[in-house]
Amino acid sequence: MASIYKRDKTWTAMLSYQENGRRKRASKTGFSTKSGARAWATAKEAKLQKQGSSKLSKATVTAYFQDWFETFKKPRMAPATERRYMATKTVIGDYFGLRSLASIDYEDYQKFINYIAKTHTVASVQKIHSQFRASIRKAYQMGKVPVDFTEGAELSGLPGKKPADKYLDLDDMAKLLDYTAANLQSIDKVVNAMIATALLTGMRYEEIIGLTWDCVDFDAHTLRINKVWYYVDNEFGPAKNEPSNRTIKINDQLIGVLHHWRKVVDEFMVKHGYHNPHNFVFYSRYRHVVSNREANLILRKLIRAGIISKPITFHGLRHTHASYLISNGVSVQYVSKRLGHKNTVVTQTTYAHLFQTAQTNEENKTVDILNDLDPHKPKKPSSKADILPIKKPTEN
Repeated sequence: MASIYKRDKTWTAMLSYQENGRRKRASKTGFSTKSGARAWATAKEAKLQKQGSSKLSKATVTAYFQDWFETFKKPRMAPATERRYMATKTVIGDYFGLRSLASIDYEDYQKFINYIAKTHTVASVQKIHSQFRASIRKAYQMGKVPVDFTEGAELSGLPGKKPADKYLDLDDMAKLLDYTAANLQSIDKVVNAMIATALLTGMRYEEIIGLTWDCVDFDAHTLRINKVWYYVDNEFGPAKNEPSNRTIKINDQLIGVLHHWRKVVDEFMVKHGYHNPHNFVFYSRYRHVVSNREANLILRKLIRAGIISKPITFHGLRHTHASYLISNGVSVQYVSKRLGHKNTVVTQTTYAHLFQTAQTNEENKTVDILNDLDPHKPKKPSSKADILPIKKPTEN
């Protein structure tokens, strides 16, 4: 992308590009106006784009993206993350079709972003852009494209959920927890046990269905989270990141739920002569774990039944748990550790609206404390007796 700047009384345009694997620069100075410098840079970039070089890629955009993914990403990637990259590849392919990688310029890419922004949320557009941009930066580095056409793209998209719509308020949280914890009579109620666990731990869906009984310590009141279960791939996988390998404390209510649930599962297995080869905690009558779709279906049924008042996804239960802790003053460091976030920045970014409210409360508290130092400021009455005159009892 070109750099336009003023030197003395004239404007200069400078741009960098790749040619035969080497970084080169082109510049021109002496423009009387900024727009003149920018026009030269645009024309120069267009010329470079058309010129190409012996190493420019002739592969289609999707073929290149697949090759880049296989080479630089897949070897260390979890199956669930791989599916997200393949979803991005589908979006790219649907738009660019058989276009060659080297034929795309800045305008083409901005039109692509504008197109997907019509049907995707801002967060989705950012994710697609991030993954596509990573591949193009590597292509630029290797000389497969003359310019990084993703640089400087203006992102937009449909508005996502409001922060408050991603979690339940205290009243709904309490009602949902009370209902699910009390309705665990049979193995058909497996989702109820999962919901109660999610509300009281903040665990991810993949972590919950991957929980095994050897990770439940009833005496120490802890859960050890050291793996996930990939429902689509039907296999265990590692935790999302190193901080996601964690042991968390759980309360008496969840200990009671899990004790009862283990009895339900064991009785079902014995009655039907079944086995639980993976030792799953949340085993269903179909001798498997429950899909995320089925869990969300149960939550929608609970909304229609009037148990909770607003829509929530199973992942929203994780947000509900975190929001409840933050609203009650639990430190960001502990919330981050309990959720298995990569770092506290992730936690602060995800729950920025709650931390802002907490900060406002702390600011008001600080101002009140400092105001107490002012000898000229009227003191607040400390009790009703300071406000009302004390009457002496009348004598008879």
